[in-house]
Amino acid sequence: MRRRRLAAAAIAGVVLVGGGSVAYAQTQSGAGSYRTATVTTGDVDETMGLSGIITASDRQDLSFGAGGTVEKVSVEAGDVVRSGSTLATLDSTDLETAVTKAEATLAKAKAQLETDKASQATTVTDSETPTAATPAKSTPTQSTPTSSTPTQSPALREALGRLATQQGAVTSAQSAATEAISASKSALAAQVEACKAAETEEPAPADGEDEGEATGLSQECSDALDAVQAAQDVVADQQDTLQTALEALSTTLTAAVEAVGESSSTRSTPSTPSAPDDADATPTTPTTPSTSGSTPSGSAGGPTVTAATLAQDQASIDTAEAQLTEAERQLKSAELTAPFAGEILSVSVVEGDVVADSDVVIVIKGDGATTVTTTVTLDQIQDVAVGQTASVTPAGAVEATGGTVSSIGLLPDASSGTSTYPVTIELAEPVAAPEGSTASISVVTGRAESVLTVPSSAVSTTIRTTVSVLVDGRPVVTPVTVGVVGATRTEITDGLTRGQEIVLADLDADLPSGDSTTTSLTGGGFPRGPGGRG
Repeated sequence: MRRRRLAAAAIAGVVLVGGGSVAYAQTQSGAGSYRTATVTTGDVDETMGLSGIITASDRQDLSFGAGGTVEKVSVEAGDVVRSGSTLATLDSTDLETAVTKAEATLAKAKAQLETDKASQATTVTDSETPTAATPAKSTPTQSTPTSSTPTQSPALREALGRLATQQGAVTSAQSAATEAISASKSALAAQVEACKAAETEEPAPADGEDEGEATGLSQECSDALDAVQAAQDVVADQQDTLQTALEALSTTLTAAVEAVGESSSTRSTPSTPSAPDDADATPTTPTTPSTSGSTPSGSAGGPTVTAATLAQDQASIDTAEAQLTEAERQLKSAELTAPFAGEILSVSVVEGDVVADSDVVIVIKGDGATTVTTTVTLDQIQDVAVGQTASVTPAGAVEATGGTVSSIGLLPDASSGTSTYPVTIELAEPVAAPEGSTASISVVTGRAESVLTVPSSAVSTTIRTTVSVLVDGRPVVTPVTVGVVGATRTEITDGLTRGQEIVLADLDADLPSGDSTTTSLTGGGFPRGPGGRG
């Protein structure tokens, strides 16, 4: 069923966003009907939604969260400090070195992935370009043509596009599998802890009681066991997805290698078999690539990077990124700051002391200010920083109260089944909510002022990052670079100019089906042309 064409230039409405107005219009041209918006200048806030528990600040034992030598102690017992004040610091030389090494390892892993992708692309290019290989021998009178990159045929462009999609599927599936395995390990560790208290002798089942009711397992242990099973199911699903992606890419590479081998064999067959100059022109039989990681022969007998090698490259990147995140966290922990305003009760270290990451070095007592505690995942913690503004709405409240991120836990807590980090938000004023009540939290993780913006639903992120610009009545897919991504508006740092008309939806297109793969920065939006993040 197709939507009815709408009257030309019928204004649908005006929405106020970030201090500016954006007119959404429905436009009809000879090419079709579209819902459009205009590129405007405004402010964009990128926020992270969380939930937390309201608590009253009182006393807190402070640790660095990293081991090392105390370089400086800035307070003593009895001092009154402000929120965020530096209390003590560690010698950060070794921590800085660790970050530098982790950055180098990550850069090397990313470079290896790009090199291997390019090697696979070369194999596919050679298989689609009959004249790619040079003759095995040339006579002295022949002139050697200047090397140049051949113009890509439509078939080659299609083959390279299919290869890029399959490469992306392998790397994405590998990352998802790595994340699932990590979550499964955390769930298993949490289960072991939860079930320690339930290690009791199993009594014989009483009359009318089944065997499962007499195991002596606590509810916490039972829930933890369920969480482990669920996590392992996710691992199995992700590994199946990875295997499917590996097989698809391997099939493409196998076909390309075989095509190169056949082409090379045809070109290298001597016209006179007995000619001495052609004695070394016997073609090499190519080896079929497989997901096991073997290295087949590619063009000119060279090695072809297998699908399994690409997956290993991505696994190395994932590991290096995790190591860099941990190294950066350790470096940040070298400076111990006050999580809230209060009085220093005790200081148990002096300059030159060697401490462990969990050693309590300073105890602080708050002034009764209201705080909200929450948790963030490993992926989220990279976007959260002390000093960021937040708004907190207690359950049942109508208005939000402003606050500031005052502290971030330096050690993960895996008791919930997944590794999370505690975060404390100090409110600007007390709220009329009981201790322990829940609250919704919105943390501003990014802000851009007076920048070019478009509706977030207009941005497509499938293969490249694009928007559709209306040019002479027709949508033109245009690559763009995005900055801060808000709930409703997205910053555009390159690719558009103010006043351009962009397409939000093709009103003549079929309604999106359940198997649609087009995505936007907000995870929804209207159907658009091809494009996405590159």
